[in-house]
Amino acid sequence: MTDIERRVVDPERPLTGVTYGPTVDDDGYVLTLITADGPLEVEFDEEAMYLLWTEVKGTPWPDPPTSTERDLLVKRLVELANGADEELLKDAISALGGKR
Repeated sequence: MTDIERRVVDPERPLTGVTYGPTVDDDGYVLTLITADGPLEVEFDEEAMYLLWTEVKGTPWPDPPTSTERDLLVKRLVELANGADEELLKDAISALGGKR
């Protein structure tokens, strides 16, 4: 038997069902999930929140079952952009027809 509590985010609140930010009365962060059974708050210290943030930052939506060549190129571009310095990002935006 597992000791894991499972809840589903309330589908009636798609834009506010998941939020995060600093805690009000502590030095940390809180991830709030609005579920059909009521709100669920998970508190993180700064290190744990940073680890979560870096884990999901730049992670695209899960790949479709069959990725096209374009999908793979976009994914690779995002990976490279996450590791690029400011000047390289400006050059890439310019090369793609964007403004610097």
